[in-house]
Amino acid sequence: MKEGTKLVFVGMLVLFFVLSLFKEAFHLPVSFLYLFLTLLSGGIGLLLACPILNFLTVKCNFITFLLIGTLILTGILYLMNMVMVDFTVNEFLFSGLKIGNMQVNESKVIPIISIAIASLLTSFLTAIYKELDRK
Repeated sequence: MKEGTKLVFVGMLVLFFVLSLFKEAFHLPVSFLYLFLTLLSGGIGLLLACPILNFLTVKCNFITFLLIGTLILTGILYLMNMVMVDFTVNEFLFSGLKIGNMQVNESKVIPIISIAIASLLTSFLTAIYKELDRK
């Protein structure tokens, strides 16, 4: 029970951090109650990753938690975009990137791509925390 509660709170904090990084794409609710419910649903989704993996008879380790956590969070954020009051995912213009010989041109990022990237980053950071917190 204690580990589950800790994972929910860490998931909520990581989700808030990641969604705050992408201010152009995600508009978070202004009301504290709606913001808390949005983050709580993401934290509970991450908490359900290992029980779902155990039900599927797959060991819950870094890679499997990352994959199933990304899938669950993508679904939750997509549903939140459709249902939650004042939580929207907007498309935005990516200005481009050039690193050495590699160049990424400017493009328009659609909401589902923003949701998938935020879910992957949130699951990655939570999976790192989960692995480092193991005894």
